Amino acid sequence: MARRAVKLLLLDDDDHLLLIHAKDPRTQAECWYPVGGGIEPGETLQAAAAREAYEETGLVDLPPGRPVWRRDHTYQFDGRVIEVHETWLLHSVKHFDPAPANLSDYEARSILGYRWWQAPELAEATETIFPPPLGHLLKGLLTDGMPTELVDITEPKALHD
Repeated sequence: MARRAVKLLLLDDDDHLLLIHAKDPRTQAECWYPVGGGIEPGETLQAAAAREAYEETGLVDLPPGRPVWRRDHTYQFDGRVIEVHETWLLHSVKHFDPAPANLSDYEARSILGYRWWQAPELAEATETIFPPPLGHLLKGLLTDGMPTELVDITEPKALHD
């Protein structure tokens, strides 16, 4: 069964997106991904977002996020297969320097740092970004504005899956 998760598009006043830089402890593969994580039983989407923002970046008083995307995804990390059902929230925040407040042991072993990205550079990045089309999706969101309903950004399954 898929784990419910929230992903945060933390955008500053200059439309820079905060991403986490991590390394898989087993494979040593590096990647970049947005702040976020699992929703605990009984926790609302906004409460989970605020908790994850605080734990992973130290951000206090996260402004409410606006739901923009949804995604069903299965990935491998640290030798585990994880199936998630994600809701993506857009949060407008003041630019800040991330300082994790409460990382799990799992996160502490894998997080290397943080970076604020502009959508065009993210779209052209040669580094591994999750999800891969994030830069293009963000450019579309910034150009077209807020969707009227959640947009499904689930990637099509490869033919060999």
